[in-house]
Amino acid sequence: MNHDDAVWNIMGQTFCSFKVKTHDDKVRFCRNPYNVTGLCQRGVCPLANGQYATIIEHEDELYLYIKTAERAHLPRRQWEKVKLDSSFPKALEQIDEQLQWWDQKMVIKIKARLLRLKQYLMRKRKMMMEPEVKYVSVNKRQEDKLLRREAKAEQAARIELEIEKELLERLRKGTYDSVINYNKEAFERLLDEEEERGEEELEEEEDEEYPDFVMDDEEEEEELLGSKNKNKTKKTRDKILIEEEIENEPLKRVRQEDLDW
Repeated sequence: MNHDDAVWNIMGQTFCSFKVKTHDDKVRFCRNPYNVTGLCQRGVCPLANGQYATIIEHEDELYLYIKTAERAHLPRRQWEKVKLDSSFPKALEQIDEQLQWWDQKMVIKIKARLLRLKQYLMRKRKMMMEPEVKYVSVNKRQEDKLLRREAKAEQAARIELEIEKELLERLRKGTYDSVINYNKEAFERLLDEEEERGEEELEEEEDEEYPDFVMDDEEEEEELLGSKNKNKTKKTRDKILIEEEIENEPLKRVRQEDLDW
């Protein structure tokens, strides 16, 4: 017959394959999957207790495993499996119903394990909903080669631009007139068009940076009316001045001989 004290004296005090020792001699862990707390102690050891119960998680479902001394001679049927409800309060009611006459200390430990496993499943579902991050290895030598090639390509492009500018300057100065037969006027026209395009692009960029201020329609109408009124006042003043000059001119005496034709 299975004796709990004899089993604990052999496995708890001497050797157990599930026992994990630490630097502190007072604390020892248990790797047995049926252990309720995960500690190597007499009251929670699944091997040294004929009457035992625990919570096991299988495929995101929680089950209550119950062990009794009457089934100790049948290892295959030693644990009774009861599926727990997904609702936490209902699962607690099921535990109270199944372990009605058990020690309350053991029941409290089982309920604490149920709470920890529920929290674990909630975190697991949350992590599954988050986007997956994949880490890819990078070949450092290959990356360095690509960077060196990019630097060389940039340097070659700069040299080509400098050569192109130098050739255009020489064509402008006429150093290749005796060698190349081309229409000089057409070439200069093309160069002028390119310069005009560059100036237009610069003006467009400046306009984008500093937009012009546009007046409202009402302000424009007021300015037009004001300018018309000013022009009218100027015309009236000119007429008054002309009439004053004509009136102020002295009367000249005219000889009779001058009047005769």
